[in-house]
Amino acid sequence: MAATSKKPWRNFRRKVADESDPEDNQNEQQDDDMVMEIEEEKNAFETIEKPVKKKKKKKDKKESSKLLSFEDDHDFDDGDVFKIKKSSQSKRLAKQLKKERLKEKEEILKAKEENSSSKDRPQKRSEEETDEKIRRLREEFMTLNGDDAAALDIDSEEEDKGTLHKLLGKGEIPDANLIHNIRKKRQQARDMGDFVPLDNAAKPENSSSRLVREDDNDKSEDEEEGRMDFSVNVEALERQRIKDQFLAAEHGSDEESDQEREWEAQQIKKGVTVGQPVESKTEDQMSDDGTGQSNGYTYQSTSSTTFKPFTAMSKTENLADINMDVIRKRLQERLDSMEEVSRRHTQERDTLVTDIDDADQNTVTCEGSVDTLEKRYCFFQEMRGYVRDLVECLNEKVPIINDLEARMLNMLRRRSEQLVSRRQQDVRDQCQDYMTSKAKIVMESSEGQAKQMRTAEREARRSRRRRKREVKNIRGHHEGLSSDDEENQSEITKFNSEKDVIDTGVERLFEDVENDFKEVSCVRERFESWKQEYGETYSDAYIGLCLPKLFNPFVRLQLIQWNPLEAHGQDFEDTQWFETLVFYGCQPEASELETNNDDIKLLPTITEKIIIPRITVLAETVWDPLSTTQTSRLVNTIQRIIRDYPCAHSSNRSMQNLLHAVVKRLQKTLDDDVFMPLYPKSAIENRSSGAAVFFHRQSWTCIKLLGSIMSWHGIISTSILQNLALDGLLNRYIILGLCNSVLNQETIQKCHSIVSTFPKEWFAGLNEEKTLPQLENLCKYMVSAARSMERELAMAKDMDKKEHRDMIKQINKMLVNVHALDHALSLQI
Repeated sequence: MAATSKKPWRNFRRKVADESDPEDNQNEQQDDDMVMEIEEEKNAFETIEKPVKKKKKKKDKKESSKLLSFEDDHDFDDGDVFKIKKSSQSKRLAKQLKKERLKEKEEILKAKEENSSSKDRPQKRSEEETDEKIRRLREEFMTLNGDDAAALDIDSEEEDKGTLHKLLGKGEIPDANLIHNIRKKRQQARDMGDFVPLDNAAKPENSSSRLVREDDNDKSEDEEEGRMDFSVNVEALERQRIKDQFLAAEHGSDEESDQEREWEAQQIKKGVTVGQPVESKTEDQMSDDGTGQSNGYTYQSTSSTTFKPFTAMSKTENLADINMDVIRKRLQERLDSMEEVSRRHTQERDTLVTDIDDADQNTVTCEGSVDTLEKRYCFFQEMRGYVRDLVECLNEKVPIINDLEARMLNMLRRRSEQLVSRRQQDVRDQCQDYMTSKAKIVMESSEGQAKQMRTAEREARRSRRRRKREVKNIRGHHEGLSSDDEENQSEITKFNSEKDVIDTGVERLFEDVENDFKEVSCVRERFESWKQEYGETYSDAYIGLCLPKLFNPFVRLQLIQWNPLEAHGQDFEDTQWFETLVFYGCQPEASELETNNDDIKLLPTITEKIIIPRITVLAETVWDPLSTTQTSRLVNTIQRIIRDYPCAHSSNRSMQNLLHAVVKRLQKTLDDDVFMPLYPKSAIENRSSGAAVFFHRQSWTCIKLLGSIMSWHGIISTSILQNLALDGLLNRYIILGLCNSVLNQETIQKCHSIVSTFPKEWFAGLNEEKTLPQLENLCKYMVSAARSMERELAMAKDMDKKEHRDMIKQINKMLVNVHALDHALSLQI
C-alpha cells in the first residue's frame, strides 16, 4: 500500500498558553493534550499494521532529510523486517482504551467543580480505579500482541503522564526535572525501538512506510524523527547515555568539576607570593592541602622550619569579617608559634653545648686514667689466666684426691669390721664354751685349732689390758667395760704400711705444680689482692660464694689423714688449711664485720660441705658404738661443730644426714652385737666360774652401750633416744640380766650405773609422782630387790644387817632420782 493512496492523518496542536494565562486556558490546554495523545496512539497502531520494507540507503545532499542516525553507520541486506499484524480484538481494546481516557477526563473535570473540601479523596479513589482498569486493558492488549517490553514502557510513560495530570489538576506547574525525566524516557523508548514517535515525526520524502506529522508550531531540538525498528542500536544507546549525562549536568548545579577546581587551586597556589593572602576557590579546599599551608587566608614563608600556620577562615567568613583585631590575633598566634620553635631550638642548642662540654671533660678524664685502666686491664687479664690455669690444674688432681680418700676410708672400714667381727666371734665361742657338757664336747670336736687360737689371743689381750689397769691403778673397772679393740702386731704393721702409701701419694700430688697452685696460702693471696684493689668487681663476681668450691680439693687432701675417732687424732681446726683461711677477707683496720660479706661464710660453708660429710662417712662405716672412747670423741666433735658453726642446725641437709647415720649405726649394734646369756642361778652364784664371768661381762657390756647411747642426749631427739636406750636395750636385755642375777652389792652397783646414765632433763618436766613409762620395769625390779633385802634383814647377822640397810637406802635414792616417788614411798627404811 503506497503512502500517497491514503489521506494522511494530521494533528494540529493548539498553541500552549502562557504561564500568565488564566486557569481556563490551562484546563483547555490539558483537554487538547489528552485528545492529541489519543490520536497519536491510534496513528501508532495503524502504522504498526502496515508492512515495513527496508530500502537501500541513498545519499541525500541535504543533511536535514535523514531520519535515523544509525542509517549512515550500518548497511542492511535486502530482506523482510519483522512485522506485527494486529487483530480485530486488539483494535477494539485500543478503542476501549480511548473511551476510558475520555471518561477519566470528564470525571476529573466534574470532580473539580464539586466541593473543594471533599475533592481529594474521591478524586484519588476514581484515579486509582481508572488506572487499574487502564492497566488491565493494556496487559490484555500487550499479551495479545506479545510485546511485553513495550507494555512496560507504556506503563512507565502512563505513570509519568498520570503524575503530570495530577499536578495539572491541582493547578500546579510541573518543574523542569519532571519534564526532563518524561522526555528522557520517551527518547529511550524511541532508541530501543519499542515506541513510535508521535509528537513531531515528519514523513521523509523517500519513505512510503512513515506517517508524516505536520506540526510546525511544536518542534523541539531534542526530538528526532525516525523509523521504527525492533532492532537495538548499541551506538545510539551510547550516544544517548552521553547526552543524558550532559543534560543532567546542564540541569544540575552550576559547580565546577573536581578536576577544574583542582587545576584552579594549583594555579592560585603558583600565583601566590610570600606574604600575600591566598583565597580558596572551593569549600572543599578550605582545610590544609598537605603542602604546609591552608587554603584560607594565610601567609607563605620561605623558611624550612615548621611552625603553627594561620587559622583558616570558616565557610561563613568573608572579607567583611576581617578587621584589625582578627589580623592582630592571627599575627599574635603566628608570633607565639615562632617563639615556641625558637625556644625549642634554644634548648636543643644548650643541650648540644652541654654534651660537648661533657664530652670534653670525659676526654680529659679518660686521658688521665689511661695508666690506671691499663693497670686494671693487665691485672684482670692476669687474674683471668691464673683462675683458668688453677681450674685446669684442680680438674686434673681431683680424681686422684678422690682415689686417695676412698682408699683411706676403705682401709679404716676394713679394720673396724675386723674388730667387730672378732668380738662377735668371741661372744659365740664363750657362749658355746659354757653350754651343757654334751654340747660342749660336740663343739670342741668340730672346731679344732682355730678356736683354740682365738681363745688364746682373747685371753692374751685381756691380760694385757688388766696389767695396764694395774699399772695405772684404775679402780672400779669391771670385765666387759673395755672395747677389746687391740690388734696384733702383724695387723698393725699392715695397716701402717698401707697408710704410708696413701700419705706419700698425698705429699707428692702437687710436686709437678708451680708454687702458685699447690698451696692454699698462694691461692688466698691472689684473691685477697683482688678484693683489696678492686673490691667492687670482687663482689660483683660473687667470689665469696665460689671460694668454698675452689678450696675444696685442698681441704679434702689434708683431711685424708684426719680421723676424729682415733685416740691421738689431729683436730680439723689444727690443720694448715684452717689456720690459713680462718682470717680470710678480714681487714685489720675494720672494727666490725660486714654483714653482707660472703667471705665470713667461708669456714662455715667448708664445714658444711666437707667436714660434716666426712664425719658422716666415718660414723656410718668406721665408728664402733661399743667403744667408749670412739663414741666420746665423735660426740665431742659434733657438739663443737654445732656450737661454733651456724650451719650445723636441725634443718641443714648435711646435719640431718649425719644424725641419720648415727641412729642407723646404733640400731645395727643393738641388733648384731648385744647378747645376754641366761644361766641358772646355781651356775652364776660361783663368781669365779666361767659361766658367771661371761654373764657379768655381757651385763656390763650392755650397760656400757647404754651409756654410749645416752651420750647423744642433746644431739639426737629425745623420742628416738628413749626408743633406742630404754625400749631397745634396757627393757629388752639389761632388766632380763638383772632379774637372772644374784642380789648382791654388784647388782646394786649395776642399777646405780644404769640410773646414772639417764639425763636429769627427762624428769624435770614430770608433774606426777610417777616416772617415765619406759622405766617402770626397772623401778619394779629395784622395789622387789629392796623388799627381798628387808626379808633377809631379819635373818641376817649383825654385820650383814648394816650392809642390807645401805643397799635399801641406795635403792630408795635411785627411785627418787628417776622420779619414781610412788615406789620410793612404798619402801620402809
